[in-house]
Amino acid sequence: MNEYQDPVSAFGSIEEGTSPLQPYIDPSLFDTLDKKAQIELLTPAFDALTLAGVDYDLKVHDSETGKRYILLKNNKVVNIIAMDSNFTDRILELIKQSQE
Repeated sequence: MNEYQDPVSAFGSIEEGTSPLQPYIDPSLFDTLDKKAQIELLTPAFDALTLAGVDYDLKVHDSETGKRYILLKNNKVVNIIAMDSNFTDRILELIKQSQE
């Protein structure tokens, strides 16, 4: 999300459902993390990014082995993350570390 985007339009809302999260869903993980589990990990991560402010953004990059998530602060890479069951915790920790 950047400073010109509205969080609701960027990440969805109750009315829109999870369609804005679709680009972030990694089908290669469905054996270990189904779509619902990924949404449950992504939603609080995006909530944390929204609360952290416009300095933060999460981009998704398709690779041969699945999606990679790039956490940015002021358009500079903070870290590149793969989706797993600790995804939300790692995003929260990276935001906390980058704010210190």
